[in-house]
Amino acid sequence: MSIAQIVLSDLHLGARDSLLTNVQGGGEIADAPGDVLLSFAHGLRETLADGEKPQLVLLGDALDLGLSPFGDVSKSFLQLIDAFFPKNGREIFRRDIVYVAGNHDHHLWRMAQDHRFITALQAGEMPGDLEPITPIIGQPVHSCRLMGSLIARRPYLADASVRIAYPNWGLADRDTGRAVVMHHGHYLDGMYRALSNLRGFLDNGEARPATMHQLEAENGPWIDFLWSDLGSAGDIGGAAGSLYQTMLSAGASHDFAESVARRITGGLNSKLGIDPSMELKYGITLDNLLRAAVVLTAGRAAERQREGYGHVLGEAEIEDIGWYLGTPMAAQLRDELGELPSELQFVFGHTHKPFQDELMVDGYERPVGVFNTGGWVLDEPTLMPVQGCAAMLVSDDLEVASLRLFNDPTDGTMAPVRVEGSGRVSRLVEETGAAVERAASHWTDFSRVVHARIVEEADARVRHLLETSEESLREAAE
Repeated sequence: MSIAQIVLSDLHLGARDSLLTNVQGGGEIADAPGDVLLSFAHGLRETLADGEKPQLVLLGDALDLGLSPFGDVSKSFLQLIDAFFPKNGREIFRRDIVYVAGNHDHHLWRMAQDHRFITALQAGEMPGDLEPITPIIGQPVHSCRLMGSLIARRPYLADASVRIAYPNWGLADRDTGRAVVMHHGHYLDGMYRALSNLRGFLDNGEARPATMHQLEAENGPWIDFLWSDLGSAGDIGGAAGSLYQTMLSAGASHDFAESVARRITGGLNSKLGIDPSMELKYGITLDNLLRAAVVLTAGRAAERQREGYGHVLGEAEIEDIGWYLGTPMAAQLRDELGELPSELQFVFGHTHKPFQDELMVDGYERPVGVFNTGGWVLDEPTLMPVQGCAAMLVSDDLEVASLRLFNDPTDGTMAPVRVEGSGRVSRLVEETGAAVERAASHWTDFSRVVHARIVEEADARVRHLLETSEESLREAAE
């Protein structure tokens, strides 16, 4: 058995609070990879040894386009390329990268949609609309032009490619009935289904879409409009900060919901000439309706995130996973495979809280293995043990194992890097666990470097909060 794919999510390259972004003392993004990225690459290289190179799958929010400028993101992505594909060293991965877009980098999928439409026009065709989704099974055909252009700056990687899929990508073996499906995870979060929720509110019906096509058609523009390009919005984009930081504050999330409503109503007024104060019915104005819709979506999602921050999954999250796997994903799998796989493994990220488990989902014969990648950003100076990061390993037999890299060290110590499964007997877990043990000294170095970076970042966050609080107190006193 060999590792066929390694799945990484929520790298947030370009973000200052990403452990993988190498930032110079003056605050500028460095040209070379930092210690965390280099030690991670070294650990992978030693664990994989001389075996066949796996494929790299970037499962959304690898690029922090939602909150970081394109230039910073681009420099940080090249840091990743130089660490994983060194010019004068042993490359870790195959040169055909798969990218599954998320919410912070949804703009990459929109770029691919636009390019596909324009290419069709140039070929004499007239598509009805943008292609909303890609097939789950099979190698993606859309090129990620931004990443391709960046890799082109490394001439020795001339044959490398990055293909983009959205919102899911997966692998299936019809003979064994096994399948692995990967999704960034944002559509498991009600905040990113806001327009579907609004439709359900207006129709007084079921808000959650029945198909992937409907899910993306209704919510893709909303994600791209508000969540995927704030990094290029100058100071106001930078001031947006981390969505998760906002979610953890009741007052901040209320202000955030208000700002979302203002942005929507302001855009309708300035771009379309629609007066937000216009009365719709029973004295309710358009502004009233939009504000209520945002509270029902973004506001309630923020409340749920705060309530669930100390654990990996709550009842509402489990229900949403069941809906996603059992309804829109099941419909697409049936269309592509003719039937549901008898054994499904589901990999996602987005929450920054790694875990692995099994869930019973209607329609599937066996419990579904559910794996979360966690994330590489430090969300809060007040650390929680559920925060952390993992890399997902997918075998050529379509088994999945979690390479647990770290959790935030609330007690001052780092748990060792290890391999864990969803609970069932797994040859992949056994073999890769032994390989990690053989490379234990390298992973110990990685843990030490990560711990130092987390402590450094947390201290900086605390100092910033204290300085901000002191400034606010002085202004109040004046």
